[in-house]
Amino acid sequence: MNERMMALVVSPDFRQFYRFAIVGCLNVLISFAVFVLCYEVWPLASLIFDVTGATGSWISGILSAYGIHSVDAAFANFCGYAAGMVNSFVLNKIWTFQTRGDTLQQMHRFLILNVLGLLLSTLLLFVFVDLLRRPHLVIWFISTGIVMVLNFYGNKFWTFSDTHQRTAHP
Repeated sequence: MNERMMALVVSPDFRQFYRFAIVGCLNVLISFAVFVLCYEVWPLASLIFDVTGATGSWISGILSAYGIHSVDAAFANFCGYAAGMVNSFVLNKIWTFQTRGDTLQQMHRFLILNVLGLLLSTLLLFVFVDLLRRPHLVIWFISTGIVMVLNFYGNKFWTFSDTHQRTAHP
């Protein structure tokens, strides 16, 4: 391996990138497992509608009147995304970006960024799976990929950026 390549591989930016990628892969596995459980094994939205009796029937009736016969994919995505988000914050703060700064500010920024990602991925699943009846796994992987790219740049340059710079240069 030549010197330039070796310098790149051992650089802090590259280390940060591959750590983010590892955390991202773990988040995908966690999100995917929870999504599949909540969509295929325990369709929670349908179960909640069933358990809530008249209120659930009323909400189902309203949705059906608009041609929406299921919100299981959207709800499963919400649950999976939330599980991955908790894992992501902890591992990215401690391991990827190694920040010691204002955790509350980081959590606030992280939450904003991830809620926007959650809304985007849930909207994509709702439209393409629940309304247009496209294959749920294909749409889930596409929406997850889009949100992962947006989250990397958002975390690097916004969520953990101020604190990371203060920590790197005490």
